[in-house]
Amino acid sequence: MTLTADRRQGQILEFIEQRGWLSVAEISSEFGVSSVTARHDLFVLADSGSIQRVRGGARYVQTERGEAGFERRCRQRTNEKRAIATAAVKLLGDAQIVALDASTTCYHLALELHPTSDLFVVTNGLRTAEVLAERPGISVMMPGGSVRPGGPSMVGEVAEEQVRRSRVEIAFVGARGFSPEYGLMDMVPDEARLKRALVSVADRVIGLVDHTKWGRLALMPPVVLPDQLSAIVTDRRPAPAVMEELERRGIQVVVAQDEAHSRDGGTESPRRTVPTSTPEKDPGTAFVAGRSS
Repeated sequence: MTLTADRRQGQILEFIEQRGWLSVAEISSEFGVSSVTARHDLFVLADSGSIQRVRGGARYVQTERGEAGFERRCRQRTNEKRAIATAAVKLLGDAQIVALDASTTCYHLALELHPTSDLFVVTNGLRTAEVLAERPGISVMMPGGSVRPGGPSMVGEVAEEQVRRSRVEIAFVGARGFSPEYGLMDMVPDEARLKRALVSVADRVIGLVDHTKWGRLALMPPVVLPDQLSAIVTDRRPAPAVMEELERRGIQVVVAQDEAHSRDGGTESPRRTVPTSTPEKDPGTAFVAGRSS
């Protein structure tokens, strides 16, 4: 499907926000446009102040208000993400150990978690950990490693190795793109590797995919292959051909109720919870664990 210039430029901006940098060659390959068109798109985005042109491509810059990419993405498709999060919570069952990646959809899932029994959550997302740190009945475990500002998240070889020493019952994973052939895809190499580590220690993997990700390819190789997925939670039913292929592969598709018409302020800022307690170090694991009272 051919994208309009506005939509293509919007997706290019999302890519640059996630990766911090994007080359003209990558834009041409990803969107099937000439290098001349790719450079024109970058000039348009640079004129808006969203990016800075550099030799061979462009890099992300913060807005004048210092707004980070994560907060901006949190306000995009808020209703859809909330609907997906609400539906995803119902798939927890009696699971006691789960993993959430650093995606904004998993952040919204964290906002919906109010367990009635003890729940351990492994996450590399700093914002997600902040939300959960003071929730009664929830223990938060974060790997060490390097902080990726754009996440903001913990990534790197240290984080990946610590994740692989754990075991979780369900891993919830967001994505920048999805197709039945390639599975869940991402754009940031460090995030993609960390997600693969989470998936490798999970008994079940559930993808959280809003309707804009269907059939959308990302710059990174697949993070979660189709055969690794147990279920996908989305806000709209995919095309019949896609639905048929997912059913053939045995992937459960949960379509959340469309809450877009029943909520007001679809672009409002997400609810935020800032932890005030100091995390304790658990000598029995390689994670930093924070337990609410």
